[in-house]
Amino acid sequence: MKLSTKARYGLRVCFLLGVSGGIVSLTKLSEQSELSFKYLEQLMIKLKKFGVVDSMRGLNGGYFLAKPATDITVCEILDALDDNFKYDCDSKCSDEYCPNKRIFRRLAQSINEVLTKTTLQDMIDDYRCV
Repeated sequence: MKLSTKARYGLRVCFLLGVSGGIVSLTKLSEQSELSFKYLEQLMIKLKKFGVVDSMRGLNGGYFLAKPATDITVCEILDALDDNFKYDCDSKCSDEYCPNKRIFRRLAQSINEVLTKTTLQDMIDDYRCV
């Protein structure tokens, strides 16, 4: 199982916004996340479209979480970034019954459960415990 680069960076940026607790300029986010301004801008457009983040224009403008970190799930963030997080059997068997498919189906269900139950606040709290 592997997250896409877009998903990893999107989670990182949302985490940074959650930790900041306020409005963060795109320039500052770019510095903190070590992502190019242009790439970060593309991520933020997707996250904003799905209601994960919002923005404010002006001198003190920037991005902020659209709702409390306790109400944003990891699954929501991944969905916003079009990360088709799939865990399918790559087996090319022609057999109707494939033992691998059952395992991968259970694995997918377990992962989806974790992603939908884990909030951004959980990630922030886990980090603070380290």
